[in-house]
Amino acid sequence: MTIPTTPPSGFRDFLPDQVAARTRAVETITRVYRSYGFQPVATPAVEDLSVLTGQGGGENEKLIFKIMKRGEALERAAAEKADLADLGLRFDLTLPLARWYSKHGSLLSHPFKAFNLGPVWRAERAQKGRYREFTQCDVDIIGSDSWGAEVEVITAILAVFKEFGLEGVKVHLNDRRLVDQALIAAGVPEDKRGAVCVSVDKLDKIGRDAVVAELVASVGQPTTDALVKTLLAENGAAADPLDKIMAAVSALVPASSLAVDPSLMRGMGYYTGPVFEFRHPSLSGSLGGGGRYDKLTAKFGGPTTPACGGSIGFERLMLILEEKGKAGDHAAPDAVVTVFSDELRGRSLEVGAALRARGLSIDVYPGTGKLKAQFKYADQKKAGYAIVIGPDEAGRGAMQVKALATGEEQALTLDEACALIAGKH
Repeated sequence: MTIPTTPPSGFRDFLPDQVAARTRAVETITRVYRSYGFQPVATPAVEDLSVLTGQGGGENEKLIFKIMKRGEALERAAAEKADLADLGLRFDLTLPLARWYSKHGSLLSHPFKAFNLGPVWRAERAQKGRYREFTQCDVDIIGSDSWGAEVEVITAILAVFKEFGLEGVKVHLNDRRLVDQALIAAGVPEDKRGAVCVSVDKLDKIGRDAVVAELVASVGQPTTDALVKTLLAENGAAADPLDKIMAAVSALVPASSLAVDPSLMRGMGYYTGPVFEFRHPSLSGSLGGGGRYDKLTAKFGGPTTPACGGSIGFERLMLILEEKGKAGDHAAPDAVVTVFSDELRGRSLEVGAALRARGLSIDVYPGTGKLKAQFKYADQKKAGYAIVIGPDEAGRGAMQVKALATGEEQALTLDEACALIAGKH
């Protein structure tokens, strides 16, 4: 049997330039989050199933990659026809954070501002911009019930988009309490409110007519008519604290576009207050989002602690940057130092080390062979320069520096080569 070389559906390999672009993007997001006073935290990829289930994760709980028990525990579970799994890969970063805070909260400043960047996994159908393994970039404020927490989270994420030169991002806002009021006013039975929210959440996917048809089938025409005037209204009226959040964000990020969206049903199992999403005209789905989740930490046995957080959909951000040519090519070394002969390899390694010590990215050719093959290697690596140190250059303490874009060669000292490669000559 031939072993496949393609990764499983929904998982991806990345080439060096892609990894470099993603790494640089993570560094940018980290720098922006830090500038807002958020501190880095980390949680494991694997959690107990009891952490991941029954905590309001909604549909995501059905998409958990479960991990089977090991050794005798697995054999015993199989013999007893009990559950074979006891662990699972995290499907977001919020539940693990709530568990983490319940464990370590006494050691932290209060309120606590956290950021966490890492992979998560969901066993869903893979499609463009949606994968089974993907990265989330979360910011959270735990311990504050002020609407200022939402402002900090939203503006930090908008600052990331601005840093990438991403224009046209619109912030959609709603409030879980307004949704509950609308459901009660329309007379939606309590046991059908979740289904109604799921239907309304499909508005941008299946369209208004299809959503209305689902609602009529679920709760009848009179109730649907009432919901059309509230949850399906074209524009919602801002109410406290949404009006305060919108005014503050607009003042801090003057070019931002914000709107109340009554149909926004984000994370109804988690959120207890304001919710928000970031949308971009080039995407059918959201670019990120978040909201207030004041009751989540209490589910882990601790006190009820107010919290608010948001997340950037990293894969969708990279997709937009790649399509707009803004992802960048950051994997190329500044120069490749060739190896004229095995006897002179030591000198090439010394020059490479000296140039690296001055802040340059230097690749010393790792193989053997003719200079023609080494120049090809430098071209493939997209290096700016190739350096040759033959017997004559080694004797004079010099080197030949070739600009690969033009083919121009110069005999330079180490200091002169460093200035040229660094763009200072």
